[in-house]
Amino acid sequence: MRYIIAYDGGGTKTQIGLFDEHGHLLFQKIGAGCNHASSDGHLFKSVIEQLFLDALSVVKFKKSDINYVFLGLSGADVEADFIKLNQACTEIFGDIPFKIVNDAWIIMRSGLKSPFGAVAICGTGTNSAAIGKKGKKAILRSLGFTLGIYGGGLDIAREALHYAFRSEELTYKKTILETEIPKLLQCKDMNEIVDLFYPSTKVTKKQFGEITALVHQYAVLGDEVCQEILIKMGKYIGEQTAGVIKQVDIQDLEVPVVIGGRVFSGVSPLLIEEFIKNLLISCPKAYLIKPKYKPVVGAFLSALDELEIDQSLEVEKNLDGGIDI
Repeated sequence: MRYIIAYDGGGTKTQIGLFDEHGHLLFQKIGAGCNHASSDGHLFKSVIEQLFLDALSVVKFKKSDINYVFLGLSGADVEADFIKLNQACTEIFGDIPFKIVNDAWIIMRSGLKSPFGAVAICGTGTNSAAIGKKGKKAILRSLGFTLGIYGGGLDIAREALHYAFRSEELTYKKTILETEIPKLLQCKDMNEIVDLFYPSTKVTKKQFGEITALVHQYAVLGDEVCQEILIKMGKYIGEQTAGVIKQVDIQDLEVPVVIGGRVFSGVSPLLIEEFIKNLLISCPKAYLIKPKYKPVVGAFLSALDELEIDQSLEVEKNLDGGIDI
């Protein structure tokens, strides 16, 4: 029997799963976020290592019992990232074979059974990736607006703050965000909010996420600015996803597009509708797929691919019986 450890490492949380090769879940746990770009290398290493040691301890395994480790990580974008992350993982796992990929690929794998299609993510951040039938891959740099990408939950929250201030200063349309964001952040008005951002930001990622949820909520209730924000973001993500599909030259085919990230499932349909509209302009036969499994299972299935183990009906049945995966 071969045993696999799978990681889904994000900016706000990291999930580990220990599986046998037949898809039985032997251990799972959620720890703190491990994105090295939003913290430092020491935090990444401590989070990954502690979850690894927790898994071995609970299941009473030695390091030598683990056959493969597969890590899908946010913040794994450019060569310098992989050098840093591979070094840290070598120190943690020793002789155990492992592979690191951007977390976009494990989200794709959690929805697709064969390596063909695309993925669009809208969570805290955003990313898109695609793979053609001959294995050609494309993925965005996912390094922020200046370097070509836009449209995640943090960007929605920043837009909300921007337009709330403009509403207060009468430089754009009025929006209910002008009164609701201060309530959320326990301030009396937008002027007090300035102190939360200048000279340095004191707002947490959780609070940014709550602002994003406000945009969805008030878009449904008819706030024009909130609606504009979601439409703008959907357009960006649709164009970005079409872009990676065109990079691997499958835009004229029936392309399955896996969608992931909690912001896509917000209460307003405007984001997803605009995403689809702009995706279909360049990729008219594309169609959406919601992931069957959580990303940590996508990491496990990617490990099976590396080990040349089939995703059999037995594996799927055992995964379906797993707890909260």
